[in-house]
Amino acid sequence: MAYYRITKLKALDSDRIKQIGEEMRDVIESMNADFIDIVENHENDMIVVARYPDESNMQAATATAQGVFGQMVAEGVADGSSIDLLVGEATCLLYTSDAADEG
Repeated sequence: MAYYRITKLKALDSDRIKQIGEEMRDVIESMNADFIDIVENHENDMIVVARYPDESNMQAATATAQGVFGQMVAEGVADGSSIDLLVGEATCLLYTSDAADEG
């Protein structure tokens, strides 16, 4: 069973959020996630889905994730009051990618 951290937030400057992600790519990749996907709709709602192989990897990545989101809020490119978090063990109901073979 995989563990997920799903974060929803309001983007105030999507371009800068992408830039922060690229600047922190090495740090983000060190979080031992199976994957981290970021999507945004036309209303600037962003959802970050991070899947981890187990709870210990997810917990170990918590401080890093908080740092990334904290930087976004500190720079004024994400609305801190809009951050909503769903965390825990979950089963994916439908895979449409190779991720099913990896998890």
